[in-house]
Amino acid sequence: MKASNVKLSTETVNAIGAWTNKSVSVENAKVKAVDALFADGVTAAMLVAPKEGESTVLFDSVKISIVLGFTATVQALLKKDTKGLSETQKSDKRHWQQQIGSKMKDLRKALLTREAKAKAEMEGSDGAEADKSTWESTKRKVLSEMIDQAKKKESTTISDLGAFIRDLQSALARIPANA
Repeated sequence: MKASNVKLSTETVNAIGAWTNKSVSVENAKVKAVDALFADGVTAAMLVAPKEGESTVLFDSVKISIVLGFTATVQALLKKDTKGLSETQKSDKRHWQQQIGSKMKDLRKALLTREAKAKAEMEGSDGAEADKSTWESTKRKVLSEMIDQAKKKESTTISDLGAFIRDLQSALARIPANA
C-alpha cells in the first residue's frame, strides 16, 4: 500500500497529539528541575556517585527526589529487602533501581548543558561550545565572506568600496588565524 493511500483516523491523530503533549510536558518538567538544581548551586559533577568516604548527602537527596516521582507501589518495592522477594519482584526492583540511575544521568547531562549555556552567557560568547567553532573563528569566517562578497559587487551605496574592503581586511587581520 502506498503512503498516499493511507489516511490517519481521528483516533490516531489524537493519540499522536496526546503523546506529543506528554513528551513536551516531560521535557518542560526536566528543564524546570535542572534550572532549580542550577539555582541551588548543584553542578553536574556533584551528581556523580560519590567515592568511598565522600559525603553522599546531596547525591542521596537527589535519588530520594527521583524515587518520589515513582508510584507508591514502586516506592514500596524499592524499600523491601531483596532477599524476601520473588524472582519477578527482584527483576522489577532491579529495573526501578536502574531507572534511578538513568534519571540521575539525565539530570547530570542536562546540567552540563545548562552549565555550558551559563558559561557562554557570562563570557559574552555566541554560545559556541568547546567542540564547536570559537567566537573568533566564526567572525573570521563572516568577515572573509563579507570581503569576498564586497569584491564581487558591481554597484553599491557604499561611498568608497575599496576603503570598506580594506577596513574589513584590517579587522580580519586582527583575529588570529588559529582562532
